[in-house]
Amino acid sequence: MASPFLNANVVTQQGNALSHYNYEELSRNKGEFLNSSLWDYDWTKSCNAVYFPGNLFTKMRLTSFNPSFPSDIQELMVRLRNGYELHQKVWGGTTAGTFQCTYQDFEDQGIHAWLWDWREKYGDMNNRVAFRTEDTTAEGEAKMFNSSRIPIRKYTMYSIQLSDAGLSGLFSPAFTSDDPSNLG
Repeated sequence: MASPFLNANVVTQQGNALSHYNYEELSRNKGEFLNSSLWDYDWTKSCNAVYFPGNLFTKMRLTSFNPSFPSDIQELMVRLRNGYELHQKVWGGTTAGTFQCTYQDFEDQGIHAWLWDWREKYGDMNNRVAFRTEDTTAEGEAKMFNSSRIPIRKYTMYSIQLSDAGLSGLFSPAFTSDDPSNLG
């Protein structure tokens, strides 16, 4: 009786196509390909002044998470007394970045109500009132998983502010995460 599962030995012996990948060797060395679509996002602290439908609610409707955190290398130059210059490559050290979440909204319009309320707290069109920065910032944590669903990276973000509500029907809001020392 044939096995219902695919045997790696059979696949690698069927000609020379894709033999350079050598899946048997990769699996023996516990190597795996990093899949960038396995993200989990938690809102660890919601905004004080904004309606928040709940962390489980937003997790169930999150369809994609796209981070854009700084990773550039910069050069530090120090001039010594005798005129010599030292050049050292350093990481920029900034923690400000952006990320975008894509949500699936349903008839209850929970995601739309949350993002609309957050946007209105920055400056209500009718009342011309804006809430304090401390009341319109949130905190969150993003985890990246490998193919075995084991966390391999974790990003903790403080002072998250909505930068684009994404209310055009796609529900892909953009957020910024600033260094707490930059809060005004």
